[in-house]
Amino acid sequence: MALPDFTEFEPFNSLRAQMGTDRLGFFELFDPTLHLTGIERSELAHQGLTLSRREVRCLLDFTLVYKNSRLIVLEGQRYHLAVCPDLPVSDILHISTSLIAFGGAASVCPACLQTLQYQGYDAQKARKESYSRQVLEDFSLDQFWTSFHLYPVSEKRDIRKRLPMSES
Repeated sequence: MALPDFTEFEPFNSLRAQMGTDRLGFFELFDPTLHLTGIERSELAHQGLTLSRREVRCLLDFTLVYKNSRLIVLEGQRYHLAVCPDLPVSDILHISTSLIAFGGAASVCPACLQTLQYQGYDAQKARKESYSRQVLEDFSLDQFWTSFHLYPVSEKRDIRKRLPMSES
């Protein structure tokens, strides 16, 4: 038995037109253990979440991720974007996707920019000292999320690793 070509099936084409799209899409089943709920997304954007270190992962590009979203980790008045030598080793991490949760006063970790080599940042090379200082001073989290897509991060596409655990 041959299946019909549903791209030629008028009821589906009519429904797609009513939805305002002419492209076929991709559907991924929602699993709250893998995907952020609406409440979690809102909390991450506004007040942040406090999680066990075991729940936070890193991608192969060294950015930090919780479920299907990249994130930042707060440490005092500084926040981390990546697994870097200065990332806190505590078992509990305060995470967010915006600076609103941190009162907007936190600054980015230079070691994270070094790890990511964000916009050519390299504080270890004297000839790039002035340029790297400018990248650090001009850093914008919103601009960072345009380079490193915040949400969604695909479980199938992006390989994840556990964070190094604290030494206890």
